Amino acid sequence: MFNNTYLKDFKTTVYDIETSGLFPLHDVIINCGFCSPAGEVWQNFTESPEDEKRVIEEALEKLKETDVVITYNGDGFDLPFTLKRAKKYGLCEKLSVFWSIDLYKWLKKYWPAAKDMEHLNQKSVEKALGLEDKRDDEIPGGDCIPLFNHYLQTKDPEAKRIILLHNADDVKQLARIAYKSRFLPYHEIACKEGFLIKIKDHKILTKAFAIKNGRLAGEALAQPGLLPISAYEDSCKLEYDTFTGKIALEYYLQEKAHFLFTDLTKLPVDMEAFKELPSFHSGYLVLQENGEPDYRAINALNRALLASYFDY
Repeated sequence: MFNNTYLKDFKTTVYDIETSGLFPLHDVIINCGFCSPAGEVWQNFTESPEDEKRVIEEALEKLKETDVVITYNGDGFDLPFTLKRAKKYGLCEKLSVFWSIDLYKWLKKYWPAAKDMEHLNQKSVEKALGLEDKRDDEIPGGDCIPLFNHYLQTKDPEAKRIILLHNADDVKQLARIAYKSRFLPYHEIACKEGFLIKIKDHKILTKAFAIKNGRLAGEALAQPGLLPISAYEDSCKLEYDTFTGKIALEYYLQEKAHFLFTDLTKLPVDMEAFKELPSFHSGYLVLQENGEPDYRAINALNRALLASYFDY
């Protein structure tokens, strides 16, 4: 995964937290763990309830330095839990735009083997991919809670060691899952779920794009405060809201026989970006053939058009 065309130029990290419960209103973060694609682990640990603020501050600084964050069910738990606890301490300044890749969602939706698995928790995926023997930790995740309570009362270094070992193995194993996930349809995922584009100092995160009624449309997100854009071309329109950072993008496609395509000569894009695509022909880019979208071409078109407007 880390070396595919959508990730190879970005600073990527794996992220996982351990918590004292499921409810960020009153439960705390025990520790935050990060792992680089090279397998380098960084962790911090909450030594006392009063120490949680420091742990969250350090985690937010790490997240701010990152372009892509890979988690397992992180969109549903790790990231919102972190941000809700940050808000409790007034650490609610907005993070810069980053691409959140929740591998649980991707595997559930795009991995054919997932539908035949009884469970899709991380350890089940590790077993299915032949990674179960890579773990050294001694406990299930739920055991971190009583161990943490024991540590708060006794400062027993063994309890802390076991928790950190479990978390370290979680992030290292998730990095291994990412490496093993070369079977995923990345062009399709990038089109349907979104992908990150970096243009000079700007980061733009696309959202879902789809073809409907002869048009290709979708949204993207950039940092707020850039120059406002409201562009209407012969073949597309683009609007950027400087207050929210939201981008609305729509292409008007042409149809002939079983093809839907766009005339790139009518768009402010660099033709060099398309010359290696099989669907590029004499200035035209085919985006759908016989009802089947060309996800790679759609993503290349979005990348090139957004680059032309935000290249400053």
